[in-house]
Amino acid sequence: MNTFSAYLVPTCYALLFHALVAAALIVQWEEQPPLRISDIEHYYIEASMVAENPHRVRERREQAEAAAALQAQRDREAALAKEQETARINAERLKAERLEAERLAEQQRLQAEAARRLQEERRQAEEPSREERELMAAELALAVMGEQAERQAITDDEKAMAYAARIREEIVQNWSRPPSARNGMQALLRVSLVPTGEVVEVSVIEGSGNAAFDRSAVVAVEKVERFVVPDDPRQFERNFREFEVLFRPEDLRL
Repeated sequence: MNTFSAYLVPTCYALLFHALVAAALIVQWEEQPPLRISDIEHYYIEASMVAENPHRVRERREQAEAAAALQAQRDREAALAKEQETARINAERLKAERLEAERLAEQQRLQAEAARRLQEERRQAEEPSREERELMAAELALAVMGEQAERQAITDDEKAMAYAARIREEIVQNWSRPPSARNGMQALLRVSLVPTGEVVEVSVIEGSGNAAFDRSAVVAVEKVERFVVPDDPRQFERNFREFEVLFRPEDLRL
């Protein structure tokens, strides 16, 4: 009974409190005016479709124009180099033709000089016998042949020097010296060609002690692929069938 009384009093107070709160809410309730939804102002955004970013288009166009200009510059440089190479080849050919013309002129002069000496000797001497005439003719022929051979040797040496200079120039143009190259280094290479001028073998006879330097020398010869060599088989076999090239950072010797 005591327990029931203990809960009864708080419960009555709680009910009374809730009743007072409900009464206060009912008394103070006022009808609120209905909410009015005003007209909504519509905003429009103007948009347009862009096929591609114009900045990127301009950038690609500028890159294309720069590439075209660079290519045009390279083409002009290549054309100029080709013209210079053609002019150099023509100059060497004209030089070889001039040397050949000089050789023929010298040969004709020697023959005319020999004939003149022969006639002079005949006028000064008594009529020789048949044996003497044959001996004189043989001696004269030997003398003329000796002079021609001497002159021919000089001409062949000049031609060989001209071809060697051209071979050296072509190798230098294709030689890219490595950064490790130093003065005092040298590499001796042996180059073998076929009569058409193609390189068939490149070997290092004496190395520099620097693998990059030796390799750059071999690559310089291999890049040429084909050299200009004399058409005369005898001269080719003597001077260009096999030759040696000495590579140094400061110069190139053939």
